[in-house]
Amino acid sequence: MTRGFSGRLGWPSYLLFTFITVAGAILLITGAGWTLDYRGVWAFSHLAYVPATVRWGMGVFVVLSGIVTARHVAQPAARERWSRYASLLWRVPRWATLAALGALFWLLRERTFHGDALLKLHLLSAETLQTDPYVWKEPLDSLLAYSSTRLFDAFGLSPETAIACLSVAAGILYAASALRLAGLLGGDGTQRLAFFAGLMALGSSLLWFGHVENYSLVTAVTLCSVSLAIAYLRGRGPLWPVGLAAGAAVSVHPQAIFTLPALALLLNRRRLGQGIVLAATTAVVPAFTAGVLWLLGVPPPNLSGGYAGDEQLFWSASQAVQPQRLADALNNLWLVAPLLPFLPFALVYAMATARVRRDRVFVYLTALMAGLLVYHFSFQNDLARQKDWDLFAIVGPGVTLWVGYVMLAADGRLPSMWTASLAIGLTFATLFTVSWIGVNHAYTLIRPDANARELAVRYRRVDLYEHLDTARISPAEPICAEATGCERVTRAWFIMPEDGDSRPVIFAHAPAEVVFPINVPEREAFLWLSPALDPEARGWGGDGVTFEVAVQSAEGEVMLWRRHLRPDEPGDMDWQEANIPLDAVLGQDILLILRTLPGPANDSTADRAGWGTPWLMEATLDTRWVD
Repeated sequence: MTRGFSGRLGWPSYLLFTFITVAGAILLITGAGWTLDYRGVWAFSHLAYVPATVRWGMGVFVVLSGIVTARHVAQPAARERWSRYASLLWRVPRWATLAALGALFWLLRERTFHGDALLKLHLLSAETLQTDPYVWKEPLDSLLAYSSTRLFDAFGLSPETAIACLSVAAGILYAASALRLAGLLGGDGTQRLAFFAGLMALGSSLLWFGHVENYSLVTAVTLCSVSLAIAYLRGRGPLWPVGLAAGAAVSVHPQAIFTLPALALLLNRRRLGQGIVLAATTAVVPAFTAGVLWLLGVPPPNLSGGYAGDEQLFWSASQAVQPQRLADALNNLWLVAPLLPFLPFALVYAMATARVRRDRVFVYLTALMAGLLVYHFSFQNDLARQKDWDLFAIVGPGVTLWVGYVMLAADGRLPSMWTASLAIGLTFATLFTVSWIGVNHAYTLIRPDANARELAVRYRRVDLYEHLDTARISPAEPICAEATGCERVTRAWFIMPEDGDSRPVIFAHAPAEVVFPINVPEREAFLWLSPALDPEARGWGGDGVTFEVAVQSAEGEVMLWRRHLRPDEPGDMDWQEANIPLDAVLGQDILLILRTLPGPANDSTADRAGWGTPWLMEATLDTRWVD
């Protein structure tokens, strides 16, 4: 392939460039198929909640940026002009940039909680450092979380607010480290801006937007240690802060251990003192954290059942490469590092270029990325990756930094169209990240879990069980002649004999209609119901009960959900789950109708039934993984 005097390349490179541009646009417009009911690439599933006009706008923007970038590559004057523009942006005072980003992180705080966020909030409210069984999974993070929670509680503020502040503070530290890295690695204004944009345009960046979990601080402190390490390699800083920051990252969360082997590449074999300094400084913060926890009376970790209760921390090689597990890991990696498709190109170029392989920064970043990828693909997580993606957010910056360094700074002789393609990738990654953050800010997406009902109480707007006195019941006649115990509709409890799962129910012997006057929230709402046949009536005969949910508004009555449960069907004899969106009546005053009706034969024998955990939720039902 030959290059002309204008900087243009042959048609194969343009073909590759066009393919990357169009592919990026299609991925954004279709959500990698999610808007077309193809669910293979769950990293893009959030785009199903982005309006179609916005998705098309993002796709068009990618195409237009591709056209502009192609001209930028072909014309040296255009390249110089863009470099001047980028340099102007880089002259903004660093404190102003960080202050603006901090304000943005706070204003666009997430409303969708991920992973064990609800469990963490519950622990912070109900437990202490001394009684929390998970402290040793994230020692310094736990110490800071409990300390800030108690401080904020003194001012009447919630644990959620305390953790959100820690998240934003971590984001500011991360952004400061990204700015430092961009200045260290970028040769001109355009490169520096590209490095900074790449490190911010990650799925991992949701960690800075009030993220309630254990991974914001460790990811930020890890990038801080990387920036200090590269400053040391560039002769721009001493060695001891590198060890101090790396040890702090491990203290925040032990997953940062996987970044430590790369530190050995900073050492000069002829200077033994360097190794002593690095080892000593790396141990400072872990020793300090353990000492503080000991002084506060935190019991040592109980290793009898594995580390902090985990009997298996890592997959075996055969487990890790199982197709579904590997697919989930790749999806997770693409989510946290949207530039993942460029990794193979960078690998090929790095392997083919000896000058790159001799670069000490490249060698360090390669070892760093290798350690992170080992962690990413081998660490065993109990929750599904779609829910627990943030456990691996630490990997995103390392992979992205390696790709950017190889394609922008390591050699400087990469074909122009390749670097132009990376510019399109950065545009795509930025739009992807903005939409990811936007969806989690605009929506409170939850997947109801009957086993975690107590954690979901924070989303409950109305408990219909408690408001039964406000309902209109028909028919009003009891189901038998006795004065008590024959109510057609009343409050009760059902206990399933198979597993002892007990729930409060609105008992409603068919036929019965229970009508609640309800004001539906304006932004988002759904019903979470657990209809069930009364286990006390098993073996009494009958042809089952038909459950119906309807709403009556100014536009009339609309049926939302209907199901018939039969006493001779084993699957119908347990709790059922009905999650019913109320999108059509948001912000309206409606009548919510719960009906129990006899079966097809109109036989009301043993038609004892109930609506378990009848909650109106102020949230959006996450239907992405509902069959």
